[in-house]
Amino acid sequence: MTSPKNASSTQLKEALTMAFAIVAMFLAAPAQALSLQEYIEAVKTGSAAYKASDEAAVGAKLLSREADLVFTPKFFAEGRVGHDGKETAPRTSDRIESQSYSLGLSQQFSFGLESKLSYGSANTEFVNANSLFIPTPNYWDQTPKIELTLPVWGGGFGSSARASQEVTRQQANAGFYQNEAQRLETIARAEGAYWKLSAWADVVRIQEEAAAAANNILSYVSRKEKMNLGEDSDVVQAKALVEARTLELQVAKNEQREALRAANRFLNRAAEVPILALQPVEYSALENIEIPAVRPGDRPDVLGTVAQVSAAKAAAELATQRNRPTLDVYGSYALNGRDKDYAEALSRTGYTRTDSSFVGLRLNVPLNFSALADAKAGAQKNLRAAEFNRENARYSQEQDWTELTSNLTDLRNNLRLLTRIESAQKAKLEAERVRLRQGRTTTYQVLLFEQDYSQAALARLKSAAGLLSLKTQIQYYQAAISDQGKGN
Repeated sequence: MTSPKNASSTQLKEALTMAFAIVAMFLAAPAQALSLQEYIEAVKTGSAAYKASDEAAVGAKLLSREADLVFTPKFFAEGRVGHDGKETAPRTSDRIESQSYSLGLSQQFSFGLESKLSYGSANTEFVNANSLFIPTPNYWDQTPKIELTLPVWGGGFGSSARASQEVTRQQANAGFYQNEAQRLETIARAEGAYWKLSAWADVVRIQEEAAAAANNILSYVSRKEKMNLGEDSDVVQAKALVEARTLELQVAKNEQREALRAANRFLNRAAEVPILALQPVEYSALENIEIPAVRPGDRPDVLGTVAQVSAAKAAAELATQRNRPTLDVYGSYALNGRDKDYAEALSRTGYTRTDSSFVGLRLNVPLNFSALADAKAGAQKNLRAAEFNRENARYSQEQDWTELTSNLTDLRNNLRLLTRIESAQKAKLEAERVRLRQGRTTTYQVLLFEQDYSQAALARLKSAAGLLSLKTQIQYYQAAISDQGKGN
């Protein structure tokens, strides 16, 4: 009979054996390739640079809503309690104690009218009042009131308010496009780093094959030389070839490590953390890559200059209106109720015989005419500068797009040609291997053809890597069509 202690030990051994088996199974399983989409998603969650530009872009878009507050109704309220002990002649009381409260709504309309509807309640008490002069020493004032102001010159009929609203909105839009451009640049550069790292794994493999082939050539000519069937010069040339291929392999490995550091930088990880497997480059698909005949959209930096022109135009209008003489037409109307009793004072606000109304004009004229002219001219200069920036951005965009599509076309055509060259070198190598088996050529010739094939394959890989790097820049021009032309 098995003791409980032995049974427990047996179960523990079985559990450990199963655990080791599971770990071994996972370790033996091939690593799943990290797709481009998965890498980009990791960049979005791991890159501080991307998150900064993304948050700033979203923040700028939300900040543009501040412009909607210009013509939004506003609630206001005020309360005040105090006393006044100044001596008066004749002396009417020891001091005056008061408390007042008011609340209401105000709104500025886009056509310029500024309105305020309020209700005020105030209590006044004359302490130790002289009844000869003040028969009612404690009373309440109730005052519903409406006030209207309409500027007709200098920001007249809402021109300043509308310009201020536009400045706020377009400055926020310009900030949005600036950060959107940085966000797209981060993604494009991350995608380029991903494909470079993937392509350089193939480059290293080809360089390793070329280095192995060079060593085979050296071994071959060394054996021939030892048997007095070859020349010393062949051995010297073969050694030089080995050194050259070794250097090229070392350079490729260095560039692969550099590509790894670049890929990790976008993930905010340690530079040398390995990325075990990447999505392989589809070289055949790159040969048939479609290059847009028409630019898909405006780059965010160009849209940003359009927003800056709109902001500068509104700022120029605001500067012009702000520095003009101002003439405001204003008026107010209030109902007034007064009594020592709060409720009675409130009821008396319905009597129009105690109402009050005022209308008036308010004029302000700046007298430094030179400064006014300079301020207006400066605003116009800023507007012209913004327009020049927009023109330059659009011109640069067209030139960059032409250069990008031209380079993409050239690299695609080069890749097709290099693929044919590689195929020809491979066919030449295979034919030479057949001839070797038939005794019609030498091993040395086959080894030389292997070198030619390796160099052709290497040239194709590097051309494909360059094409992939340029292809990522197309997404700079993927701005939403609905955003184009705003603020022209």
